[in-house]
Amino acid sequence: MIRETIIRKIVERDVAGESLLDDDVRRDDELLHVAACNEFGAWNTALQYAGVDVRHVGDRRDLTQARVEQQLRRLCTTGYDLGAMVNRNRDRPLYEAALRYHGTWRAALTAAGINLANVSRRRPEHFDREAMILWIRQRQAAGQSMTYTEVCLENRDKAMAIRRTFGSWSQALKIASRADNE
Repeated sequence: MIRETIIRKIVERDVAGESLLDDDVRRDDELLHVAACNEFGAWNTALQYAGVDVRHVGDRRDLTQARVEQQLRRLCTTGYDLGAMVNRNRDRPLYEAALRYHGTWRAALTAAGINLANVSRRRPEHFDREAMILWIRQRQAAGQSMTYTEVCLENRDKAMAIRRTFGSWSQALKIASRADNE
């Protein structure tokens, strides 16, 4: 194989979302792996020539299905963009593991308990400070969980808007309970 062919095959694997880990490529496409190592000296060097950020081709062995789902919940509750392409570029091993276990990025988010209907990067319409307090009070009255993580997984847009408006989730709860007592 010539250099251009090797690079093209690496890029094709990358675009297809296939693993670029040394062991996986050696197992899945031994010819490509051997040719790349012979031509470039090492698999990582071939990846660099193909324009792949080697830092994002990490070891995924610790990414069990439960760990992937935990990481997705963490991303949700810390306010990260949950878009597939953003995460493919930001944390390639996590993205690939999510696809391996769930088939699609959206299915992985759903399996992690994230309500996709309430995940956007926008503040909900007509959700001002008073509406936020009312929403919190209604959740409390209905006996729903007031734990930030659980609220965020159910309705990320509102949880994030409340946290931004009041400075923290606990501050919003304090203000809502004071408003309740007035």
